[in-house]
Amino acid sequence: YMVDEIRPNLHRIEVPLPGNPLKSINSYVVTSGDRNLVIDTGMMRPECERVLRAGLDELDVQLAETDFFITHLHADHMGLVTELATDTSTVYFNRPDNRVVVAAREDHSRFFDRLIGHTRRGGFSEQEIEESLREHPGYKYSPPDYPPFRFVEDGDELEVGEYRFVVVATPGHTPGHRCLYEPEHKLFLSGDHVLGDITPNITVWAMDDDSLGDYLASLDKVAELDVELVLPGHRTSFNGFRGRIDELKRHHRHRLDEVLAVLAAGTGTAYQVASQMTWDIVAKSWQDFPVVQKWFAVSEATSHLRYLEHRDQVVSAEQDGVLLYGLK
Repeated sequence: YMVDEIRPNLHRIEVPLPGNPLKSINSYVVTSGDRNLVIDTGMMRPECERVLRAGLDELDVQLAETDFFITHLHADHMGLVTELATDTSTVYFNRPDNRVVVAAREDHSRFFDRLIGHTRRGGFSEQEIEESLREHPGYKYSPPDYPPFRFVEDGDELEVGEYRFVVVATPGHTPGHRCLYEPEHKLFLSGDHVLGDITPNITVWAMDDDSLGDYLASLDKVAELDVELVLPGHRTSFNGFRGRIDELKRHHRHRLDEVLAVLAAGTGTAYQVASQMTWDIVAKSWQDFPVVQKWFAVSEATSHLRYLEHRDQVVSAEQDGVLLYGLK
């Protein structure tokens, strides 16, 4: 495992995600003589827990004196918080993502029935639906329950030692994604909102949402912040914050053009559209994609189709339980 000092009393623990294309997640640890703060945790897997606990021990972090900030609901970011939080820990989270967590926990069968229906409408076969849900990391590596949360809103401040973090609401990657900005030190802990060398997956959470529109608006929202160093949820820290935001916007513009080009040849399901888009995945063909990566690809295609539908460039119609998209 690796523990890096980024700034005085601010460290990164790289937590492995075995078998996952993301490879690892960054858990950030802010220490002080009073309380410590851990930002994101890794999945509920022994491989993650061993590394994170070893890193915290190396930093002499006592969990009874430690609070947690979870950027968003994905299992690689919050899966371990149940194991690590103590009765004296405050766990900071957001309301929109909590609604998804509560729905999945309190009415599990209804939640997954809706998810299956959503996936079926996207054009997946029944066999692929079953396999993708069974293999989905959120299904496999999330705890059955969570500790109580303290909800944070846009503009709230968390003070830890010499750092004063401002909570920034950045919906898009998830409905309630939150980042932390430290204006004096010009640090931006970006979760999965702005990543350096990969693009965050933008999926669709409800039939009427516009998650890509939300995401692009959230990019514009943070672009004017004075940031010297970005500390992302995955891969390495980086400079050039505004330049990277411009790259991400260009990437999605290209993606939207690609979707329109696919639909110019005829109507199709989100699954069919995704199969004709370009993906940075090592596979000979769409048929060879791991089923979970197909699930993410179709979700991403759907967010782009929905974005275009919200802007009257694309229309959809349900046919035999499947949504068909076409140019308007």
